[in-house]
Amino acid sequence: MSLERPRPQAWTVLVVFTAMNLLNYMDRYVVPAVQESIKHSSLALSDKQIGLLASAFLWVYMASAPVFGAQATKHSRTRVIGLGVAIWSIATALGGLAANYGQLLAARATVGIGEAAYGTIAPAVLADMFPERMRGRIFALFYMAIPVGAALGYEVGGLVDHMYSWRAAFFVAGAPGLLFALSALALKDPPRED
Repeated sequence: MSLERPRPQAWTVLVVFTAMNLLNYMDRYVVPAVQESIKHSSLALSDKQIGLLASAFLWVYMASAPVFGAQATKHSRTRVIGLGVAIWSIATALGGLAANYGQLLAARATVGIGEAAYGTIAPAVLADMFPERMRGRIFALFYMAIPVGAALGYEVGGLVDHMYSWRAAFFVAGAPGLLFALSALALKDPPRED
């Protein structure tokens, strides 16, 4: 059965999920924005160690995505998304508290767990919220957040690093996600389209 009109709260879900997607990519690009400061900090990371931060994120993201996809078939998708966004937001902020490379690596790897929950499930929820005739435009808006978020990761991360510290950049990137995690918990999971 195809939808004729968007489901109730569909536009709210689109706004919340698009903001999450923006934060998702902003968070990913904070590390490149502050990497020189991290290299010259008390952590004194090498280029190889900086590169492994991104690799650890991707490996964990790839391994976690199927797990969250399976969880979404058993539980409320919006709650799984909320949990994932909370995990990645807390992990991002914890990166700013890292006292050594192992802690920073663990924090960045954990970001992959949280983002896998969101990235795997959010497009399916949006597809169930909007009729097929609208999905192209809806996904164009949703995915527009990728380049905007990446650019903001560099801009905001670099600016906060310059004004305060690289650690503060992780806090600024992570904290807003907790508000969106709570927002996701308030959203109703729409019926699934077959």
